[in-house]
Amino acid sequence: MKIIKPILLILILFASGIIYAHKDRIEVPERFVFILKRGDVIRFESLDSKVEEFSKEIVRKKIEISEVHLYYKTGEIVTVQSDGVNWTLFKITFKGKSLYVPQEKLKKIKEINFSTLNLFWSGESNAFNSHYLCLRFDIGTQSSFGVFPNLELHFENRKFSRSEVWTQTSENSRHGKTF
Repeated sequence: MKIIKPILLILILFASGIIYAHKDRIEVPERFVFILKRGDVIRFESLDSKVEEFSKEIVRKKIEISEVHLYYKTGEIVTVQSDGVNWTLFKITFKGKSLYVPQEKLKKIKEINFSTLNLFWSGESNAFNSHYLCLRFDIGTQSSFGVFPNLELHFENRKFSRSEVWTQTSENSRHGKTF
């Protein structure tokens, strides 16, 4: 009986480690840097209550930006650039390596709510060491059941793989389709 307890404890710890290793990571930006069309630079920390309203003003086209940088605790930096009409660059960078959203997808994105731009990836310590990663953020100006559509930009093995838009179809369900 004495030997069974330590063996069970080791098995439980081993199983817990496996479960934790396969847990997806979710990161929200720690800092936001907005470069306005007129050259001003506006900075926010993630806990600043003004970042959400500022992002909504960008979506409503009341604030024109030329570039945005979002900094994540795990070291990733998302950079988005605009020419005033279209998004011209959307990339995620980590230690000098970058992943890019293709231009044909950028042309289809009309609005980005930067306060909702989160990173998702498998349990590795950072997104670039992961088999897959996803950038997810709200788009559009029309909500359905109080929820804005969100766009997911997926990368697998460090290459852009697909994009999906998800819309709320009822209070308890969503529908996804290729973007």
